[in-house]
Amino acid sequence: MKKKTKSKLKILLTIGSLLFFGLLTKSQAPDTFQTFTASQEPVIYSKQCGDDTLKVLCDAIDSAQTSIFLRIYRLSAPEIFTSLANQARAKRNVAIHYEKIAKIKEFPKNRHVTLVEHPAEGRKLMHQKALAIDDKHAWLGSANYTHTSFLQDSNLIIGLKSKELCRYIKDESCGQCVIHGQNAQYFSLPGDQGKALSAVLRTLRTAQKTIRLAMFALTYPPVFRELNEAKKRGVDVKILIDKDFKKLSIKQIQALKDSNLSLHTKTTRYRLHHKFAVVDQKILIAGSVNWSEAGFCINSEDMLILDNLTDKQLKKLDKIWKDLEKQSSLTYPVSDGDEKVIQLPEEKCAA
Repeated sequence: MKKKTKSKLKILLTIGSLLFFGLLTKSQAPDTFQTFTASQEPVIYSKQCGDDTLKVLCDAIDSAQTSIFLRIYRLSAPEIFTSLANQARAKRNVAIHYEKIAKIKEFPKNRHVTLVEHPAEGRKLMHQKALAIDDKHAWLGSANYTHTSFLQDSNLIIGLKSKELCRYIKDESCGQCVIHGQNAQYFSLPGDQGKALSAVLRTLRTAQKTIRLAMFALTYPPVFRELNEAKKRGVDVKILIDKDFKKLSIKQIQALKDSNLSLHTKTTRYRLHHKFAVVDQKILIAGSVNWSEAGFCINSEDMLILDNLTDKQLKKLDKIWKDLEKQSSLTYPVSDGDEKVIQLPEEKCAA
């Protein structure tokens, strides 16, 4: 009798363990393009959460029934190129504005295809990463359409269902829309540079509890002043940057009076290429723009402010943040024996 009871107990424990593992696995499953199609709220994707962002965008492009509109700084991922080319051959309306596309001469040519090159003009870059599918699905983020961005560097992209947002992307205009109860503000720079910068500073100014900022190039003095003021009024300000621009960031902190800001730098291989901030666990600022003079005042860029963040969005952003923290270490302030600020890199390299 005891043996039967023990056997039943073992079976129940095994079944319970399998069910628990199944639920755990399910909760950690990466998001796919199907996640986006089934969701009404904007969906955040990142390699750091196990998402295959390259496949997600390929699937998004493959899903197009009528039109594809893309503004992209660099495109060299053959999978993206193939998906776009196939849609061009299928006579979808394909318009691509680009700074550089690998093998562009091999792209199909027909009356449904529009290719517009935007070569660099001095320091000015066409640095956008914005995609509109069928005038109803928008995709924005920090990732260039390259294997480096998708497979190596730290980036995020956001899929949003909004006809208005697609129109803003195509028209290079700023505007607001509501997506499943979430207010979204879109800015196209440099045309909206004043509005975009003001919106960023205003959002930082309203922070009451926390600011989490992950940025490839963070070098613009007005931003540092606002972050410093937030820190002074008791806001928990945390800053993570890429090592390529740490010296410029340190220089800006040192230029402030009575600054208590600290700076953490990604120390592991590959870039922290993010350009996002989360304020009070309520508002996300994201897009292609580095928070630098070049980003706000010179380049062609995209920026999105999304409020009323949902639980799922916050969990995703928290997972990204924790992963970045694991790969970062304190850069500033430093002890007397640590590295001092010496030669500064060229800010125009920010991408």
